Amino acid sequence: MNTNQPSLEHLMERKKFNLRIHSRTIAQVVMFISALLYLFPAFLTLINSFKTDAEIMISPLSLPQRISFGNYLQAWKEINFPVVVGNTFVITALSTVGIIIVSSMAAYMLVRTHSKLSLAIYFLFVFNMVVPFQTVMIPLNVTAANLNLKSVLGIIPIYIGLGCPLAVFMYHGFIKSIPVQIEESAAIDGASVMTIYFRLVFPLLGPIHATVAILDVLWIWNDFLLPLIILPSRSTLQLAQHIFFGMYRQQLSLAMASLVLSASPVVIFYLCLQKYIIKGVAAGAIKG
Repeated sequence: MNTNQPSLEHLMERKKFNLRIHSRTIAQVVMFISALLYLFPAFLTLINSFKTDAEIMISPLSLPQRISFGNYLQAWKEINFPVVVGNTFVITALSTVGIIIVSSMAAYMLVRTHSKLSLAIYFLFVFNMVVPFQTVMIPLNVTAANLNLKSVLGIIPIYIGLGCPLAVFMYHGFIKSIPVQIEESAAIDGASVMTIYFRLVFPLLGPIHATVAILDVLWIWNDFLLPLIILPSRSTLQLAQHIFFGMYRQQLSLAMASLVLSASPVVIFYLCLQKYIIKGVAAGAIKG
């Protein structure tokens, strides 16, 4: 029995090892297929951006017969690309910076202030995460009109208000993992609350800063509904593209080229910072 025992243990370990290998292989195959399904629409958009409308209608799945950037040049002119991309960039950049600063400061005070009021405010932020935008869409439009916020700069505080709940939730979990002794030592040396926060705490929130920035940039840059009800027509990149999908006009070739142009900046931004997404989200969730 003693002689056979090691071989039995060896067989069990080998079986577990093979099971892990098979499970990992299946998971990789599923992820690969999911990635192909996710990228397929983007691939179709790219190849059809080089075709004419007739070619798209005849064979949307085929590769273009020739590479021509005429669709891109015409789409650039028709949507006034430099102006609308400038407006979209200003809205996205200022809104994202505002969300990071406001939500991180709010989360810091909610964590460091131990009271029932701070806990109630935190749960109010969490509750707002599950409120559908459609329920506040009409009151928000009326309020924006009364406060003269229906402009490129006026929509920024609206985005900050809508983006803070999720950001506060993420910052709240991360800040709880920061030792309070560091702040107490700085307070003894005479540092104010603002100095402690911006000199000590804010730099430690790097992973969450990156994650919040990526999520909000992707959301605000691609958002269509809020600019549609707040801003004049063709003020942002997403609104300007709507001219290619009108009732009496459907120029698919120009629409595809416009979609590629609009997606390029945010895709580049995402590829540069994608490694921080999982790191930041995991850090906030585990440490929270």
